[in-house]
Amino acid sequence: MALVTAPERHFSPGRFGLAELIDFEVQLASDRDRPLEELLARDRAIALRWQDEPKSAPELVFRWLASVQPQGARPTLGERIARAHALANWAVFASFALLGAAVALAVLQFTGDHPINVLVVLGVFVFLQWINLAGTVVAFAWSRFSPGFLGHFPLSAFIRRLIVRLVGAEDAGRFLARRSLSAGVERWILFRALQVGAVAFNVGAIATFVAAVSFTDLPFAWSTTLQIGAEGLQRFCESLSAPWRGWLPDAVPTLDLVHATQYYRLDAAYVNAPPGARVQDAAIAGGWWPFLLMCLLVYGLLPRLLLVLWSLVGLRRALSGLPFDTPAEAEVIARLTHPRVRRVHEDDPGNTAPLGEGHQPLGRPQQLDSDRPVIAVLWREADISPEAFSARLRERFGVLVELPIASAGGHDHSEDEALLRRLEGSEQPVMLLAEPWNAPDRAFERFVRALRANGPPTRKIYVLLTTGGDEEQRDVWAGYLAELADPYIALGAL
Repeated sequence: MALVTAPERHFSPGRFGLAELIDFEVQLASDRDRPLEELLARDRAIALRWQDEPKSAPELVFRWLASVQPQGARPTLGERIARAHALANWAVFASFALLGAAVALAVLQFTGDHPINVLVVLGVFVFLQWINLAGTVVAFAWSRFSPGFLGHFPLSAFIRRLIVRLVGAEDAGRFLARRSLSAGVERWILFRALQVGAVAFNVGAIATFVAAVSFTDLPFAWSTTLQIGAEGLQRFCESLSAPWRGWLPDAVPTLDLVHATQYYRLDAAYVNAPPGARVQDAAIAGGWWPFLLMCLLVYGLLPRLLLVLWSLVGLRRALSGLPFDTPAEAEVIARLTHPRVRRVHEDDPGNTAPLGEGHQPLGRPQQLDSDRPVIAVLWREADISPEAFSARLRERFGVLVELPIASAGGHDHSEDEALLRRLEGSEQPVMLLAEPWNAPDRAFERFVRALRANGPPTRKIYVLLTTGGDEEQRDVWAGYLAELADPYIALGAL
C-alpha cells in the first residue's frame, strides 16, 4: 500500500483512484445482499438520467459509481483510506528524511583529528544507494510474478500497520478484496512508497550536507589501503562527473586537488603536504564539496525522483487498465444497458448462499460474447443430453457450444487430460454443469487450477448446477467456490 492524494468526490470519467477502487468493491459487496428487482430499478433509473450514452465498460462503471455514492459531507470508506495513505506518506517522508540527516551527520562528523574521507561519502551515498536501487528494481520485477512480494518489505508492513490504526482492520482489509484483480495496482502503490522513502532519505542527507558545508569548515581527504594512485582516482571522479562536467567544471575534482588531499591516517597528515602546512591543506580540501554535492543530487536523489514519476504513471495505467469483466461487474453493466436481465430461475443460489468469513460472494453468470464459442463440460455424473445442454446454454447466455461436449472428474483421467489439451492457449469460457448433491472436493479444485494453468487467468468459468438437491447442498458449492478467491468464477443454475 502506498500514498495517494486526497480523492475528489466527482472524478473524471475514465480515471479511477484508490478511493474509487475501494468504494467500487464496497458497493459490489453491498449490492449482493439486495434483491435483484431493486438493483434493476435503481440502475435503470441511473442510466435513463444520462444525457449521452457511455461508450465503454470502464466509463459505465465510473459514472455508475459516481451516481450511487451518497452525496454529502461525510467521506466514503475509499476516501478515508486514501486520506490515511496520504498521512502515511507524510509519516514515511518525515521518518526517512530524519534518517538521511542522521546518516549524513555520522558520515560528515569532524572532531579535528582526521579529515572526512571522500571515499566513505561516495560509498555510503552513491555505491550503497546503487545497490539498494538495483535490489528495489529487481524486487519490483519479481513482484509481477509473485503478487504480494513487496508487501514483505519492512516499509510496506509499517505502512499497513499505520493504515490499520487510522481506519481500522476491517475497513483497511477492503483493499485486499478480489486481490487478484488489483494486484497490479497494489504493486505500483507499494513500489511508490519505497521510492518516497528513498527520496526523503536523500533530501535529508543533502540538506544536512549543504548546512554542514555552509556553517562549518569541513576538511576532506581521501585514504584507502587499495593500490589506487591520485591519477586513477582523478579519472574515476571525472567519470562520475560526466553528467555535469560540461556545464559545471568547478564540480569536477582536478588532479592537483586529488594530489593535495591524499591522507595518511598513521601520520595524521596529508601525504603531499610540507611540514606545517596542515591548516592550509585542510582549507584546500574543502574544494571537494561541489563534487560530492553533485554526486548526491545526480546519483542519489535524481534516480529516485524518476522512479517516483514512473510509479505514478504505472499506477495510473494499472488503475485505467482494470478489466471490469468479472461476472459481478458484467452484472452491473448488464443492468445499465439492458431493459431487464432475464433469468431462467428467479432464485440464483450464487447470490444467496452463505459464505465463509473473509471470502467474497460469487457473482451471477452473465451473457457472453456470442461470436466466441464456449467449452461445455459435464462434471462427473451430471445427466443431460448434449443437445439439451447446448440449447439451454444458447437460451440462457446467448452462446454457441463448441462440440464435442467434454466430461471431467470421472474415473477416466484421460478425458480430463484431453480437455486440458483442448483448452491450452485459448481464452474460451468454460461452462461446467454439476449436480448440487455431488459436492466439490480436492479433485474439483485441482481441475479448476488446471484450467487456470492452461490458459489466461481471466478465463470465465461458469459453474451451473442442475435442478434438484436442497439449499444446504447448494450452499456447500457457493462456499467452496468462494474460498477459491477467483473473481472470474461465477455460480448459477441451469
